[in-house]
Amino acid sequence: MSGSASFNVRPANDAAPLAPAGSLSEIAYRRLEEAIVTLSLRPGAALTEAQLIDAVGVGRTPVREALIRLAQQGLVAILPRKGVVVADINAIDILAALDAREALERLIAGEAARRAGPAERIAIVETARAMRAAADSGDAGAYMRLDKELDAAVALAARSPYATRAVEPLQALIRRAWYHFERQDDLVPAATHHVAFAQALAGADPDAAMAASDALMAHLRAGLVATLGRG
Repeated sequence: MSGSASFNVRPANDAAPLAPAGSLSEIAYRRLEEAIVTLSLRPGAALTEAQLIDAVGVGRTPVREALIRLAQQGLVAILPRKGVVVADINAIDILAALDAREALERLIAGEAARRAGPAERIAIVETARAMRAAADSGDAGAYMRLDKELDAAVALAARSPYATRAVEPLQALIRRAWYHFERQDDLVPAATHHVAFAQALAGADPDAAMAASDALMAHLRAGLVATLGRG
């Protein structure tokens, strides 16, 4: 099993609490998705179900449910009677994901600017500012966790579940590419774009929010294309 001799996707000192099966499935999904995105589970790694159950710290059924969801998102391939293989990363997938993500993010941004409540707007701006603070300190792990929180907050504010479900795997793929291509130098510039986007959304101006979303996606594209060009 390539790249799978020893790994643990559970946070330190974090035992899975007793919870309904649906909650345990979400725990398994979050832990595995983060491990794949951050490359703790390397592209191409082959893993058994037993290894994943032990690493995640929940039972067989929640792990299987999480793997089905990850397979639907293209992050793993499930091989009957053989195990699970973590998806590879390639330039064609990244650029295709950016194309689709740009359109979906624009839609979500406009809807969130229209529909977000006052508390949601405040939380979105505060999360973006926390991202900037993490970027200034060079804490990539905190930055990426906050980036995921910001995406979730904007999606919730948009009240657009179909667009949200469509964009989530694309967001994960781009985060994974960020780690793969070691884009640490992009933390502060990207955080600046996130703050501008959050402030435009908080201003309840859909056109400004969509324009800021376009600018953020253009920045991500330019950075990844430049990195791919150096490869």
